[in-house]
Amino acid sequence: MEGEKSYGFGWYLNETDRAMTRYMYQSLRTIGLTRFHWQIMNRIHLSGLAVKEKLYARHYLGADELNEVIDSLIGRGWVRIVKPSERGETKLQFTDAGDKIYAKVAAKVKEAGVHMFAPITKEEYETTVNVLSRLIDHMNAKGFEG
Repeated sequence: MEGEKSYGFGWYLNETDRAMTRYMYQSLRTIGLTRFHWQIMNRIHLSGLAVKEKLYARHYLGADELNEVIDSLIGRGWVRIVKPSERGETKLQFTDAGDKIYAKVAAKVKEAGVHMFAPITKEEYETTVNVLSRLIDHMNAKGFEG
């Protein structure tokens, strides 16, 4: 990068996140979903249910926006709220229709991921994930807590 204008590491992380969000938005919009719909659906798939108050998407969306995403999944008949729920938790689970549509959405996300990461090798991907994981662990270690 010598001779080129270089930005800080955080700038590249933020720009990558923005670009990935745009890319996923374009890929999923044909089926009327966003990356946040996918995150919630994938969490339900991986765990059998998702707790609204613990969703990763809540770090990126305001409360109203998060509720809109969840309401749209409920409105499509793909997700339901599990009753009774623990105090202070809203548990979400797939309906039979949600279970069925998940495979279609997952295939779309996988296809988008293949195209998105096409310019890098598997080894570069693994190295990048390893480096980022170590940075996260390091910064979250005792002594770096806010």
